[in-house]
Amino acid sequence: MKQPRQLALACALSCAALASTTHASAQIVWTGAMGPGIFQEGNWDFTASTVTMVDHTIPIADNVEFIGPAPEARIGELPGQEAFTLADGFGMVIDNMRVSATGNDGVGSEFSSGLGLEIRVINGGSLEPYFVRNNTRVNVDSTSQLIFRDPANPVNGSTINLTLGARLEFLLEDPDEFRAEHLSKVFVDGAPAVEGVNIRVDLVGVLGSCITVLPGSIGTNYCTANSNSSGGTAVMAAFGSPSAGANALTIDCSSMPALVFGFFITSRAQGFVANPAGSAGNLCLSGDIGRFVGPGQIQNSGLGGTISWDVDVTAIPQPNGPMGAASGDTWRFQCWFRDSSGGQATSNFSDGIAITFL
Repeated sequence: MKQPRQLALACALSCAALASTTHASAQIVWTGAMGPGIFQEGNWDFTASTVTMVDHTIPIADNVEFIGPAPEARIGELPGQEAFTLADGFGMVIDNMRVSATGNDGVGSEFSSGLGLEIRVINGGSLEPYFVRNNTRVNVDSTSQLIFRDPANPVNGSTINLTLGARLEFLLEDPDEFRAEHLSKVFVDGAPAVEGVNIRVDLVGVLGSCITVLPGSIGTNYCTANSNSSGGTAVMAAFGSPSAGANALTIDCSSMPALVFGFFITSRAQGFVANPAGSAGNLCLSGDIGRFVGPGQIQNSGLGGTISWDVDVTAIPQPNGPMGAASGDTWRFQCWFRDSSGGQATSNFSDGIAITFL
């Protein structure tokens, strides 16, 4: 279980699977049996495809999968400046392995218009081309990276979508060049990237730049909290990414009384029960209610009257065992804590916060 306030940051929104592309097809699968050369037919499994060859002059008319632990795939030096090109509307997955370019070549779709190419870089995958071009949409998950070496126009008529934990780096474009040329092409969980709001841009070395996704406030507060002995009402907040795949969610309760113990509770169902079991507060959940009462999860609010927890969204506590959050699920969270009223010991609750996962 993760510890409070240790939300990992690194230098995207989970996208639909390749089956959601226009072409309902099989795929060709990288094996790397003959070495790293991406244009060697012996490195591919064509069993489930009508494609029989891979050539930089012919767009590949099928979906392409690079799945680790297969060895690295490399785009060798091509005549002029060319690309590993897919036909319009097909997709590519780079899953837990590295795909790179040794020269000034890249990856792209055959046309600058049309459906283009969707690339998903997932599960620790790494895409390191000189450029992407022709309406290519690169989605980088929380464990993966995209690194460009082109100093001119590495994101050519294309877009990039990141989520918290994804790494985006330009080896030969400094932060000013990134801001001028590529900021408008970058998105975070589908929203435009805004420096200082959802991304940070840092200089790397002398010429490069690194783009880091910032944890943002997420969720919708609901329900009414009663005043507690601090004189205020306890308020829930959530930070991180709404992507279930990112597993990057921190919940926080502030304006609690000082030096009291409390813990978080959760349910998928909203509710309202005033003063349950004699509490001074209101329960804002119903249905199956899970409690964060494992090691380290019952916390003291300290002098600041605040507790927080990094939620493992793959194992949210429930009465019959942990459950994982999935895309489309809404989970609700609340804080339950010790309080006093009129000199008598009691308990109280924060308001609730609802988070819909993507």
